[in-house]
Amino acid sequence: MGRVNNSSIDEELGMRIAALGQQRKKAAQDAFQMTGENPKDQVVNGNKAKHLATAKAKERAKKKSKMAKASRKKNK
Repeated sequence: MGRVNNSSIDEELGMRIAALGQQRKKAAQDAFQMTGENPKDQVVNGNKAKHLATAKAKERAKKKSKMAKASRKKNK
């Protein structure tokens, strides 16, 4: 099979780099698509998972500080 570009400049390396970039872009886009089995099961994106983790950590810290405050109040 022949090349698309028949110019005298060898662009094979550039074509390989472009193909690799397109492949990585497609893989990243496919990771955030809906799953085929059940449309209600959506893949959780990175930002949502990060926000949920920080919210849980904040709730744990809040609960821990509340317990420490109650303990200090009890020991007075």
